[in-house]
Amino acid sequence: MRDERDFTSLFSRRVQRGGSEAIRDILAAAAAPGVLSMAGGLPAPDTFPRAAVREAVDRTLSHHGAAALQYAPTEGIARMRERAAELASGSGAPAVAEQVLITHGSQQGLSLVADVFVEEGDVVALDDPSYLGAVQTFRAAGARLLPVPCDLDGMRTDVLEAKLAAGVRCKLVYVVPHFHNPTGAVLSPDRRRHLAALADRYGFLVVEDDPYADLAFDGMRHPSVDTHYDGVIRLMSLSKTLCPGFRVAALVAPAAVTAALASAKQHTDLQTNTFGQHIVAELLGAPGFLASHLVRLQAFYLDRAQRLARILEERTPWLEFAHPRGGLFFWCSLPGAGADSGRLARAALDAGVAVVPGEPFCVESDGSRRLRLSYATLTPSDMQAAAERLDTARVRAELVPQS
Repeated sequence: MRDERDFTSLFSRRVQRGGSEAIRDILAAAAAPGVLSMAGGLPAPDTFPRAAVREAVDRTLSHHGAAALQYAPTEGIARMRERAAELASGSGAPAVAEQVLITHGSQQGLSLVADVFVEEGDVVALDDPSYLGAVQTFRAAGARLLPVPCDLDGMRTDVLEAKLAAGVRCKLVYVVPHFHNPTGAVLSPDRRRHLAALADRYGFLVVEDDPYADLAFDGMRHPSVDTHYDGVIRLMSLSKTLCPGFRVAALVAPAAVTAALASAKQHTDLQTNTFGQHIVAELLGAPGFLASHLVRLQAFYLDRAQRLARILEERTPWLEFAHPRGGLFFWCSLPGAGADSGRLARAALDAGVAVVPGEPFCVESDGSRRLRLSYATLTPSDMQAAAERLDTARVRAELVPQS
């Protein structure tokens, strides 16, 4: 094989700014042989509705065969847009199909928002810590990130208000309102109303990224911010509720915004997977399917979360965490002056368990004593082994003296 020339100097500033390979590393660690992964936010394969998908494929080929195998409009096929509008209306302001853009996962929706709205130097406010994919996307677009601290009730909108009152102006505010990744926070109803009032007063758009809302252990969800303010772009993923393999998601926004985002999508990939759209639309349209599926899903993840909590309390009592109310993650703290989650994560991988240190999620806040663990994909027996390996890694990382 001949030596390759180095073309990295030709990379655009956008590529160079994107920088972090943390998401790729997380997914690679999850797939490594012999490694028990509590790293990636992957849904449990046991939850995938395979029988329902098989039936939906048969119905699609029987009734929509030619259309399902053909090109489709950039905005998405009509019945998928209608299904997404129905879902959005059930948890927020009334929506119609013209407000919907079907995307290749909600990450594409986030990228399109950055392409259409963010120019070099524009300010984007977001929770700190925040979803790593959002941090990377907005940084790559040249945004100046405005970190806003969060607690278990989500973004501290009082802090955001103080920054705005001091003269800071942002174009977008990005939030994960339910079971925030990585913290597990839920944006409280009062803060949703406050965020909407601030958006109305200062004229920014709210980007509401909501992949975990249907994973509430009590089955409850708060209404979208768009019930209080019309300048909301909702990213509605189906990867955690159905399965990620279709890469079919929806973006819901004011119709003029959706049209601009569709234009950006057209020169990116022309359209989202036609066959996948037909199958997902078929699934969502099956009477009673989604409601019963979500009940099973919530019970499944509640059981997994409770099991892992008990195991961690027994095997790794040095970890501090709040019990999750939904979603897929524990956001843990490492006590002690010498705590270093990065060092622990590296030692853990050597011990055969993958975890994610807190630092990549943080903009200004200190993630060096934070750790994100996922309970989604490990069986109870694997959870036991993973916790034991993590405790072994703590000793190897010299976070505490050996006994």
